[in-house]
Amino acid sequence: MRPTRRQLLRWAAAGAAAWSTPGCPSPRRTARKPSRVLGRIHGQNARFGHILREGGLGPPPKGALESASVVVVGAGVAGLACAWRLRRAGVEGVLVLEAGETPGGNARWGENEITRYPWGAHYLRAPTREHPALERFLTEVRLVRGRDAQGRIDWDTRAVCADPLERLLEKGIWRQGLLPRDADPEEVRRFEEFVESFARRRGRDGRRAFALPLAASSRDEDLLALDRRSFADWLDEKGFRSPGLLWYLEYACRDDYGCTLATTSAWAGLHYFAARADEGPDREVILAWPEGNGRLVQYLLEAGQPRLRTGRLCYRLLPERGEAWVVSADGGARSRCRGEQLVFAGPSFLLGRLLPEPPPGLEDFTYAPWLVANVTLARPPGGVGAPLAWDNVFRASRSLGYVVANRGARGPTVVTWYLPLTGDPREERRRLLALDHATAARLVVDDLLAAHPSLADAVRAVDVWRWGHAMIRPVPGFIWGEARRLAASHEGPLVRAHSDLSGLSLFEEAFYRGVRAGEEVLRRRGVDFDSYL
Repeated sequence: MRPTRRQLLRWAAAGAAAWSTPGCPSPRRTARKPSRVLGRIHGQNARFGHILREGGLGPPPKGALESASVVVVGAGVAGLACAWRLRRAGVEGVLVLEAGETPGGNARWGENEITRYPWGAHYLRAPTREHPALERFLTEVRLVRGRDAQGRIDWDTRAVCADPLERLLEKGIWRQGLLPRDADPEEVRRFEEFVESFARRRGRDGRRAFALPLAASSRDEDLLALDRRSFADWLDEKGFRSPGLLWYLEYACRDDYGCTLATTSAWAGLHYFAARADEGPDREVILAWPEGNGRLVQYLLEAGQPRLRTGRLCYRLLPERGEAWVVSADGGARSRCRGEQLVFAGPSFLLGRLLPEPPPGLEDFTYAPWLVANVTLARPPGGVGAPLAWDNVFRASRSLGYVVANRGARGPTVVTWYLPLTGDPREERRRLLALDHATAARLVVDDLLAAHPSLADAVRAVDVWRWGHAMIRPVPGFIWGEARRLAASHEGPLVRAHSDLSGLSLFEEAFYRGVRAGEEVLRRRGVDFDSYL
């Protein structure tokens, strides 16, 4: 989660004071772990994956045709935002095709007898001034109720995440905030000075140095040059050596990008901190629900009212005809879906398998795999020190820790555990998809019990989602490189909408790309409109 300058400095001061605390005990070891854990692997349809890899399906029968004004392939945030924008312009009958059983992309959610829970993205920050389309949507669904005389947003407080927001486990003790004890306060202060400088800067083109959505950022050459080097290289050049600070900065890159300091571009690393640093009091607001951003997906479905078809894999795109060839999960029936316009709102790497002539540059789009687990517990986690927070992070773990779906419950609860796989994506993906449920559950439970030994008798189920292509990786040279620029240009008959066209896997970017695609469709239809962007 993205911190504010005030939070970083407060955490640094608290960390410095903590050095005088008497020795911290190590976590108590547990002799007994659950021998068998209930649950299963959720997610991808193995048959669909085989179809995409191997091909072999011919054209659908001639009579199997569903027509629509616009066909959107992909019911993630971008695809649903596109449908919402089209409906607001009076375009009815938008058909949205989704290969999965449920919509939402990496904002999908699940539910059991205890609570709803996220399968991926789990919060949203306040919209920036450069994102009027998002504020318009949040106002429409009554999450934003207006602004006061000072311009501060009046929120629906039921959606605002309550304190405590975060805690960090170090040497058996939970501490409020996410900055470790050994983060040197002077280095933290100096890093924040860089962030403040970038946040205040306006380029020669009048744009903010780092903005959200990314398209509103300055194109000054010295800023774009930051994209051609790694965040690790930039930090080293500036003399940042504090282990605690470097751990925290890498945690941020793993959390938002699925990357390390060495594989994140310096531009992306600085954007994480500087894009919101000039937003006033609203920058500290976090919107969160038990099902995470699945709640926003539900709002998009209600507001956009597309004709949604789930369990429909697109296995061929013919943009010149406005056609998508699809196969159904329930029986394998094939059909054509034809629209006056065709929008592809899936990840770009799939175009190599869907188009007769794939566009250039697809090899530059790389994606981080993630393992996500929802763990049903008989009771909430505890711990020594700071109380249970919404976001609970382990210093000595490859995982990011967990968020609590139904924080405040005294009885059974569900925690959502996240592990970004930051090595070579192909190798990490191969190992991830080879995991069976027992192995994955053991990995998750071992990590949780290292932090919470007393939960050994409380684990009831571990449900797992293996995200092979969870998020686009903003590696050095990608965000402001030629491949992304061409992909985002809307050249040719196929309109594209996905967060990977921005190079940042954020709700804000997916929403922007969906609205932009919707407005491109309106232009091609000859519709007069006032842009939301």
